[in-house]
Amino acid sequence: MRDYLKLPTILSLMSLSLIFVTPAQAQRSAPCSNDNQEQPSQARREITNEEYGLRFEIPANYRTELRRETDSRQRLSIAVRNPTDVAFLDCATRNRMIGAGHQVSDVIVSIEPRPRHIRNVRNILQDAAESGGISRDIIDPNFTTISGQDAVIYTVQTTYPDRSKNARLIHPNGQDIITIWAGDYGEDIDSIDLEVMDIIMSSFRID
Repeated sequence: MRDYLKLPTILSLMSLSLIFVTPAQAQRSAPCSNDNQEQPSQARREITNEEYGLRFEIPANYRTELRRETDSRQRLSIAVRNPTDVAFLDCATRNRMIGAGHQVSDVIVSIEPRPRHIRNVRNILQDAAESGGISRDIIDPNFTTISGQDAVIYTVQTTYPDRSKNARLIHPNGQDIITIWAGDYGEDIDSIDLEVMDIIMSSFRID
């Protein structure tokens, strides 16, 4: 009788072993990874947007993706993407991985209509501090110029948590706001993303 009682116990232990081992095995066998971001190349190439007269440089080994939102924001975005993330998303598409885009942190240049209550860059900073339902801290705000236009650069840390660095200015047409953005989940922004953001800001021109 004791031998028969041992069998369910052994089977239960085997089941528990499978439960704990399987996720680790699945993680090791993940077909796609975007670890170890590629360093920006020293060579540069120019990105232009004739619609808004924007020009800026990016590392030659990076790629861009144009996005246009047709909702109430009517925002145009240019995502600047690390080659490692480009390969990762291609792999994710081939392997039908859902939600892979959330693992990619692009540097983004966007332009959208200026809200009526924003008339200068100080209004932009005030709006950033007050907008959204998530608690946030505005860190190290700095008023400067980008392409000869008044601009404000600041970091946002939310309790979500996520962290982003923003450079924002009003387009010379007076109708739109330009944002150069880098960010990620957690409390740190990848140093490579910040380097690429600096390259964009230092070369940014509005014709």
